[in-house]
Amino acid sequence: MNIDAVVPVAYAMHASPKRYALLLGAGISVAAGLPTASDASGNMILAIAGGRGKKVERGENNKVCLAWFEEAFGEPATFQRLMQELGISEENRKDGLKRFIYKTDENGDPVPGIPTEAHRAIARLVKSGVISLIITTNFDTLMEEALRAEAVPYEVITEESDGRQMSVFPDRCRVLKVNGDFERGTLRITPEDLKHYPPAMEDYLRRIFGEYGLVTCGWSGSYDTHLVEILCAADIPRRYPVFCCRRNGGSVPPEICEALLPNGIDIDDADEFFTTLEAVIERFARFEPRTTLTVAAAVGKVRDALRDPRPDLLLSDLINTETDRIYQELASGSYRPDDDSEIVAQDYFKEVLDRLEHLTAPLASMTAMIAYYDNGVNTDLIVDAVGRLINIPSDPTRNLNTRSELGPKLYDALYRLRCYPALLVIYASGIAAVKKGHLGTLEAILTQPKIVSYINSSIKWMPYHDDVNTWSVIAQCPDWVLDCNYERYQQKVNVHYLLYRVVQSILQPVIPNELAYDGMFDTFEYLYGLSYLRLGPSPRDGISVANPPFPLLSRVWVKTVGFDRRFEGMGKYTFPEQVVSYLQNIQKKAEGSDFFDGDLQEFERQNRAFAKFFGIDAPDTRISLPRTY
Repeated sequence: MNIDAVVPVAYAMHASPKRYALLLGAGISVAAGLPTASDASGNMILAIAGGRGKKVERGENNKVCLAWFEEAFGEPATFQRLMQELGISEENRKDGLKRFIYKTDENGDPVPGIPTEAHRAIARLVKSGVISLIITTNFDTLMEEALRAEAVPYEVITEESDGRQMSVFPDRCRVLKVNGDFERGTLRITPEDLKHYPPAMEDYLRRIFGEYGLVTCGWSGSYDTHLVEILCAADIPRRYPVFCCRRNGGSVPPEICEALLPNGIDIDDADEFFTTLEAVIERFARFEPRTTLTVAAAVGKVRDALRDPRPDLLLSDLINTETDRIYQELASGSYRPDDDSEIVAQDYFKEVLDRLEHLTAPLASMTAMIAYYDNGVNTDLIVDAVGRLINIPSDPTRNLNTRSELGPKLYDALYRLRCYPALLVIYASGIAAVKKGHLGTLEAILTQPKIVSYINSSIKWMPYHDDVNTWSVIAQCPDWVLDCNYERYQQKVNVHYLLYRVVQSILQPVIPNELAYDGMFDTFEYLYGLSYLRLGPSPRDGISVANPPFPLLSRVWVKTVGFDRRFEGMGKYTFPEQVVSYLQNIQKKAEGSDFFDGDLQEFERQNRAFAKFFGIDAPDTRISLPRTY
């Protein structure tokens, strides 16, 4: 086969290890001589007909024998009914099914197949850390045998598995036998069986297709009707591309082409494809080892991607790989100290701040580049990254242990720092969008990601502003932040100064002018506050100009209203000149965009609501409202 055809998928899998799942069909086992699921169901029906003294033709795609079964028994064929008619019980299931599942020798006796070159190459790719999830519609055990031969631990998941096994976290090898395992449980081998899956399996597949890219091989989709429907569902987010192998000029199902725009790979057979794929990935690993991106390298990669004819493919891999890296670090809880650690809480807090900043800087710089140069085409990548980073799962048991050993102050601070990477991405990309005037992109960043909240025992998807803001995330221990400022920058200033300086370093390639950055930082925080007023809950008891909700507690508020009112002239919210100037031109900047859902009068209403809350005159936006307002 043409090696060049394998390079794109090999590079994608090398660049994003364990983020591409395999979807394997009957074609993967052709070289082992095993029948397809369709062949097996046809064989079972023909055996039932023979037992009744009937000679029935198989017909194309089993249509004739399936029609005979439905006419004879008054219902479509299902695996359970075929088992019943053949007298196969769970006790003799394995031996009873062998003659339909295995190939046979010259005497007609069943002979188990052996793993093919494709199976063995896949097992080696799992062992080397490239693949962690294998979805197969096959019910043979060849994949498991190949993994055992390589001494690779694995977990088989079927629809009967415990829901706790159905994880999308790439912490181990999982073999998902979506249509069942012939040795146990339900098999889905007839058209009737394949029309639906149990809710738990359907939910698991949806989560997989949302979290992983996909490489399909030996799978036509012709029979797995409901699997195709799930794969093509319009409401599943797509973080990585889909690659579909086409054997001997075959085609990809049209519904998959329309929904997923897959990258086609022409192959001769599965064995050659996977052995070639393994060789090309090994070559990439040898000459282009994976390294942690620097900010400069990250910016360069986005610039190169934006010049590519298909920037979406490259950007998707870049953004999702970095998001995965951060997500896995946070979800693992490795930033938390061991329960028996002897540490100084304040020093440890500063170490974690620094660690999370270095971890997030490449992603934040890339999302900022997209927000600045892309003008909305790939904004969904930023939205998706933020959405994942504000919903990091936690380990309640570990949290409680840490809290009891180290005290509630450090526990609370570290728990809130889980959202620090999200805060950096929001600020970096948001400020870049403000500077370039891409207010539609800003609208998406501020409104589309939602955080999971539990209200009256129900799960709700809510705006993130109350949980992801400077004060909620890093300023719960303001003295620690001020000391950190002094150690880094030789001045304490205020808690916003830390975020101001960290984001400034990330945005240096995009906004090198410090004066321009200063104005854009304050403008972004103001627009963030208006977004909160629009989306957030009604005002709560106890809030006031002197005690605003955290999303309104901006750098400008700290500098002009402040916490210390002993001095004359303090206490009145005052807009910086650059913010005033930006707002005077915001109508023109927002023209034709989705900013505030395209309703600039709603923007002006929130602008005036903000001013009313702080007892000041609203800045002039040159947007008029009806006189009745």
